[in-house]
Amino acid sequence: MDFFTIRFKTDDAESENQFVKYLHEAISSLHIEQPHIQTSGAPDGMVDGVIGLSDIVGLDTRKQQIDLLSFGLARFVVDVKEEKLIQRIMSREYRWSSAEEQEQVAGICRNMLSGSDNYDTSSVRKERISLIYEALREYLQNSRSIHLDGFLAFRVKGYEALLRETIDFAVDEYLLDKQYEEFISLLQYFVYFQEPLTPLVHLMHKQGHEFAILNEQYTPVNTSSSGVVARIADQEMEMEDVIVSTLISLSPDRILIHTLDPRAQVIETIRRIFGERVEICLLCPHCKSFHRQVRHLEQR
Repeated sequence: MDFFTIRFKTDDAESENQFVKYLHEAISSLHIEQPHIQTSGAPDGMVDGVIGLSDIVGLDTRKQQIDLLSFGLARFVVDVKEEKLIQRIMSREYRWSSAEEQEQVAGICRNMLSGSDNYDTSSVRKERISLIYEALREYLQNSRSIHLDGFLAFRVKGYEALLRETIDFAVDEYLLDKQYEEFISLLQYFVYFQEPLTPLVHLMHKQGHEFAILNEQYTPVNTSSSGVVARIADQEMEMEDVIVSTLISLSPDRILIHTLDPRAQVIETIRRIFGERVEICLLCPHCKSFHRQVRHLEQR
């Protein structure tokens, strides 16, 4: 029997169970005698995992055993240990105003790494597993014992660098989201105390952030923005800010948005700022005519 000893830090028994599960799954494809895996804890929170693989003559089979063991360990790190590694990096390299703020950033980071919330990161997960796998495979060719946490810190620096980069992106996104929410709240407060100046405005949504603004008689409204949004928040004007600034300047009592995409981000922003003043129209005669004209112009 060929034994490998893997030492790693854990905070709960579930991690030990996962360790055994991932390695059993990795080696099982060889269709040989099930590997002997035994774990034992220590007072310092460390766990020793001893893996016994059958002695098989043949370099190809031995190489395959090490390949599969390395791959199982790499998956264990990414799926089980990575969360703690991220928390450690965040605590070491950032100062947080509250535990809630840290958890919100950690949530964004988890979404980025798992591919949730429209983050297309399946390739990034493969890259993380591959980084660890390649380093482990090379190391285990010549060694039968490994301290996993120390190995990750000193032998797989690219992995921690990738996690750190993801955390940096998550922090940037959190700050942008926070700035956006504060900006929206300020505009909501401004609109709440603003007296209506225009009975009704029709917003004809073309696509993206493009709108035509019409009055009650469906004639174009002068859309020269007075810069209200720019004065409220000292930030660079974007297309979304322009339409919001124009609406605040017009101060309509009602806003009827004619759109084929009611879930568009800019429409959601307008609805949040103006609240009950906003109505959505999906298929009135004016909608049909307007969108038909837009399609005709796009095809020319």
